[in-house]
Amino acid sequence: MTDNEWAAEMANRTVHTVMHIGWVPDEAGGHRGQMAVLVKPNGLLGKAYMATIKPFRRYIVDPALVRHIGRQWRMQTDERRAG
Repeated sequence: MTDNEWAAEMANRTVHTVMHIGWVPDEAGGHRGQMAVLVKPNGLLGKAYMATIKPFRRYIVDPALVRHIGRQWRMQTDERRAG
């Protein structure tokens, strides 16, 4: 963890993952949040698991998560502007 970055790692029998979150400069001279999640399957069980959950993750979980993050972000931005 640094002043503008954070990373977490998780590994189990099916996958090995790393999540990185950081503030990066934007075109307006400010900063924006950026997140990356890297996932590597562990063995045949991991490959089968990833293939099984891919449609569910891509069409249900990921869009819902991005919408939730966006709502929270807008609420906090609105509160800061109002307060």
